[in-house]
Amino acid sequence: MLRTNRDTSTSSVTPVHDTDLAIAALRQVLRRQKWFILGFAAAVAGLGAVYCAMVTPQYTSDAELLIDMQQSRVMQFTGGPMPEVVDAAAIDSQVEVLLSESISKAVIKELRLVDAAKEAIAEEGQSFVRTALGTILPFLFPSAPLSDYEIERTVISDFAKRLKVERVGRSYVIALSYRSPDAQQAAQITNQVAESYIVNQLEAKYQATRRASVWLQDRIAELRDQALAADRAVQDFKAKNNIVDTARGLVSDQQLSELNTQLVTARTSMAEAQARYERVANIIKLGVTAGTSDEAVSDVLNNEVISRLRTQYLDAVKREAEWSRRYGPDHIAVLNLRSEIKGLQRSLFNELSRIAETYKSDLEIAKARETSLSRSLESLVAQAKLTGQAQVELRELESNAQSYRALYDNFLERFMQATQQQSFPITEARLIMEASPPLKPSQPKTQIIVGGGLVVGLGLGFAAALLRERMNRSFRQPSDVEQYLGLDCLGVLPIVPGAVEAGVVAGMSAFDVSTGMLRQVVVDPFSRFSETMRSVKVTADVSIISGAMKVIGVISTLPKEGKTTVSANLAQLIAHGGQRCILVDADLRNPTLSRRLAPGAKVGIMEYLLGEATLDEVSVIDPITKVRFIPAVVPSKIVHTNEILSSPQMAKAIDSLKQHADYVIIDFPPMALVVDVFASTHLVDGYVYVLEWGSSHRDLVVNTLQNAPQVHEKVLGCLLNKADLTALRHLEDYGSKYYHHKYYVRYGVDG
Repeated sequence: MLRTNRDTSTSSVTPVHDTDLAIAALRQVLRRQKWFILGFAAAVAGLGAVYCAMVTPQYTSDAELLIDMQQSRVMQFTGGPMPEVVDAAAIDSQVEVLLSESISKAVIKELRLVDAAKEAIAEEGQSFVRTALGTILPFLFPSAPLSDYEIERTVISDFAKRLKVERVGRSYVIALSYRSPDAQQAAQITNQVAESYIVNQLEAKYQATRRASVWLQDRIAELRDQALAADRAVQDFKAKNNIVDTARGLVSDQQLSELNTQLVTARTSMAEAQARYERVANIIKLGVTAGTSDEAVSDVLNNEVISRLRTQYLDAVKREAEWSRRYGPDHIAVLNLRSEIKGLQRSLFNELSRIAETYKSDLEIAKARETSLSRSLESLVAQAKLTGQAQVELRELESNAQSYRALYDNFLERFMQATQQQSFPITEARLIMEASPPLKPSQPKTQIIVGGGLVVGLGLGFAAALLRERMNRSFRQPSDVEQYLGLDCLGVLPIVPGAVEAGVVAGMSAFDVSTGMLRQVVVDPFSRFSETMRSVKVTADVSIISGAMKVIGVISTLPKEGKTTVSANLAQLIAHGGQRCILVDADLRNPTLSRRLAPGAKVGIMEYLLGEATLDEVSVIDPITKVRFIPAVVPSKIVHTNEILSSPQMAKAIDSLKQHADYVIIDFPPMALVVDVFASTHLVDGYVYVLEWGSSHRDLVVNTLQNAPQVHEKVLGCLLNKADLTALRHLEDYGSKYYHHKYYVRYGVDG
């Protein structure tokens, strides 16, 4: 964009951060567009309210199902443990079952919703509005009636949209809800969905149990035959291999055990008999050698004869010793007693010999028994080896038979359970909260919709306001002039509502009346308009230091931006202040100023520069301000007006006018339409650029000045004309009271 490099090294203005500028800009947008934003928000909220008023209220009824595994434990017949926890996938699967089409169809069939839909379609089809709309918009309202299948699918689709099923947190509870225009129907359908789901689960379990029962029956018959065949194979093998089994095991094993026990007993008996016989034989041998008896062994021998003989023997020996001491060893009684002792001794040894023979006989019998038992044991051991080899195969046959029997018993038990469960099925789901008709509609949520519409409307309104600000490419603030053009803003000329040219009629000059926009500085010298024109004059006085004479050109970009009004008022302001001022209409293409100030003029600037008329002859003098006006009299369109303005004659004419006035104000044609201003830079000391507030396009002005750098260099500043001060005071914080004329109208009045 067009900018002018300015030396800011001596500026005392504190720089403003970008963030502060952005916030200030947003605040200004809000201030400028607040009514637009509020209107936009009100419109959106109003649309939400209209929607809430027009839409059919919807009622939502809620119910809750619990997936309770403890409930099925009552009918658990198997011995295995029942799972305590249901995983999340199982609950989610039940949610999908509730949303399935099978449940929807069951509810629709039970409540006859398809018939109700057919009746509603029949009633709707008879309405005149639908018939007319079907004729106009056949693609939206088809005239052909729907088939039963299409109606059913439509009802199912609508049912699925209105039904909502979800798990409650991480619990085993499933929440059901259904939305309907009828509160009673919403509760009825919600409860029916739960009921249909429970019935569906019961039916599914019944069918599964029935199919299992049929399969188990066939499998049980097959397993029974296999078990019988396995048992028969075991018995045949036992008979073939002479294997007899009892409750305590095989008979051969029992015989072997008993025979082994008998053999051990026989060997023990034989050892005892051998010991007794050898002891007795040793006693006899010692007694024969020593001639005496062994009392120690005799004490052990438990025999009445031996005991009696031994007692007699001991008694005789005692008496023999006593008698020998008393009567002497040679006494006849002693000798007789000694003979008796020898006789008893012989009797004792004879009895021992007889006992020894008995013991010998017992020993031989024990040996014979032990030998017989050993042979029998060897025979049974040999037979047991053969039986053991056969038992390996027998155990395999018995294992197969036992497996078939266990499998048969297990399937038979399962069959009995399935039969019982089929007669009394139970589900894990139960209704813990029954749906009831809601008291208030769930949709539309009027407060949320209207409030949300208000919030959204504020947001959209602010966005639209920003868009409007971005799309508005006009000049509305003095800072816009400085930012985009690099020029100073000389002031803001407000719209003057009462300044109308009521007294000017056709053919009359504006100088002939004392009112009108062209006389605003005279009519209201203390107005904001007049003060702004004074600032233009002061700027010209300060900026133009080339000489005492000052030639000021008034330019604009397009027609009707107010340069003619500015030119006339600036000239009158200068003349009214006591200085000589000449106002020249240099718009040779469209001399609007001439038509308003000198409608009957016959000669003008063209005649003056050609020397065909004098200054007095071409001038029109204002009787009030004494400003001298030189019109542009063009009887026909002039093609090369730029050549006229750039000609030496025009320069000579302007130099001549400088001799008769302190200021020369020239009204030039618009820059964007003709190039006349480009050819006038040698004529003027400075330009006053008039911009129409809120109308002059920034891009056009920038482009125009970029194409005329000589003009841009001589621009004293810009005037924002036709400004709406009421709107302008919302644009900038510092200018609101200033532009609203609050202080200026009271300045000098309060003392």
